[in-house]
Amino acid sequence: MLETNVPVGEPRTRVAIRRPAVAVPEHVVTQEEIVAALGELFARTPQVERGLELMRNTTVRTRNMVSDLREMLAPRSFGRRNARYTAEVVRLGARAAEQALDIAGVRAGDIDYFVFVSCTGYALPGPDAYIAQAIGCRPTVRRTPIQQLGCAAGASALAEAFHFIQAYPDAKVLVVAAELSSLSFQREQHALSDFISNGIFGDAAAAAVLHRSAPGATGFQIQGVRQHLLPASQSVITGSTTEDGFHFRTDPRVRSTVPKVMPEIEAFLSGLGWEPGAVDFCVSHTGGPLIMDGVEQGLGLKPDTLRHSRESMAQMGNTSSVSVLDVLRRHHEDGSPEHGSRGVIVAFGPGFTTEVIAGSWHGR
Repeated sequence: MLETNVPVGEPRTRVAIRRPAVAVPEHVVTQEEIVAALGELFARTPQVERGLELMRNTTVRTRNMVSDLREMLAPRSFGRRNARYTAEVVRLGARAAEQALDIAGVRAGDIDYFVFVSCTGYALPGPDAYIAQAIGCRPTVRRTPIQQLGCAAGASALAEAFHFIQAYPDAKVLVVAAELSSLSFQREQHALSDFISNGIFGDAAAAAVLHRSAPGATGFQIQGVRQHLLPASQSVITGSTTEDGFHFRTDPRVRSTVPKVMPEIEAFLSGLGWEPGAVDFCVSHTGGPLIMDGVEQGLGLKPDTLRHSRESMAQMGNTSSVSVLDVLRRHHEDGSPEHGSRGVIVAFGPGFTTEVIAGSWHGR
């Protein structure tokens, strides 16, 4: 059996992830503003007080959204939502991409492979086609859009870039993630799981350039990648489409599902030759406080290891596929890990899919 998830031993080509760039929409909404608005909207819902309490317990303080709160809560057809998605995701995705290219000192015309991820809207051609032309990619750039991996997709895109560079060592890869979760708000959906979703998800885009490691390329360098699909777990994170638009549902069982995949992560790291407790830093996606607690406990991390993930959650909410790129950016900007320290990027999505990237931090 051929194992494509992780190379045997060291990868043929060391791959550097340059510092990501993040672009956010202009509307900033506090959690208390959203709690008050939903309290009024769902005032006659029997479990409203419990739902609002769950929202307050998410640790989210502010979020960015493409619409103001009044527009977000107003009735809208799927067509109107999706038209807004198409325009805004291209605008924010292109802005993040241009910033990431500038950070890496790379021109759009130099990009050989473009991976785009999003799960909060639909367009044909996909947003990747519009973004590629907006930023000036050459017509022969290879593109791969990924839509259905949810919060795991940001890490999946980085893994896809890693594999491409193993095949084409001189390639330069652009990864863009863009999520506009606020466009999926459903007025008729008010189960407790809906209150949780309404309490955590925010809008943002992020981008990063990956290429063969070279002198001066500071940041995360990938040693290996692993994707895992947990059997009989498809109902833990799901989505549906109605006349009103996309509706995402996270089952409370997700909290007990995360510990089930920790042995898989440990086995992956052991296969790379890592001893137990070797993880010095962790770029965890911001699924929620209990998800991050599960990562922290499962990997045996020291207290405060996930501070950047928790800060991202508080300041931006869970931005789905964007979140790992934002957390990685925070590792660059606020006390980056020591040179040579080992770390992982980990994210969870529908399936139940776990995406893990192992590597080390390189400073100047």
